[in-house]
Amino acid sequence: MPSFFRNALLAVGCLVASACSSPSGGSPSDGLPFVEADSMRSGDLVCRLGNGYFSGIFRRFSGDSERFSHIGVFHREGDSCFVIHADADELTGVGSVKRELLSEFLRGSHDHQFYRFTVDSIRSGVDSIALGYSARGVPFDTDFDLSSDSSLYCTELVAVAINRAAQNGAVVSPFSMTNTFRYYRIDDILHCGLLEVSPASGNSIGQ
Repeated sequence: MPSFFRNALLAVGCLVASACSSPSGGSPSDGLPFVEADSMRSGDLVCRLGNGYFSGIFRRFSGDSERFSHIGVFHREGDSCFVIHADADELTGVGSVKRELLSEFLRGSHDHQFYRFTVDSIRSGVDSIALGYSARGVPFDTDFDLSSDSSLYCTELVAVAINRAAQNGAVVSPFSMTNTFRYYRIDDILHCGLLEVSPASGNSIGQ
């Protein structure tokens, strides 16, 4: 199966003009309002619209809303807040599942939103599963291959964690782009029926 990165590179010629000219939600900002720290729990989700070269393109693969380009799992350790996510170098595709400070994950983003799981057992399961992938340094899935979890891309990490935590592989189903290529979209995750939007309060989350 062709690498999704190569597919994205081929799509640049068609999409980059619209990506550059479309509204991106404002200028990059490090001061976007955060959700109140006490309302977020390990295992909940955070989405962002990044300012990287491919963010505008990946946003167009995210679903009908085309709001976000990246997603990760919120994780708290004491007063410190992190995001567990699968990330790769935009040029080489080399990367892994990693744990990153929330402040770094959102740095320079145009837009972001937090989402709460409505079922505690799934939330805690997602947190534990994502932590396990991060601890093992599971490599980034440049082939976007859904046949195993030996490598994972960003939405695949979250979708697989939800499906494993729910013990039901059909909670989040992949979107069929073509007869031979399926992938997990951000919207498929957010509309799985287990999440609700967390209201922004303007309070800072501990770093």
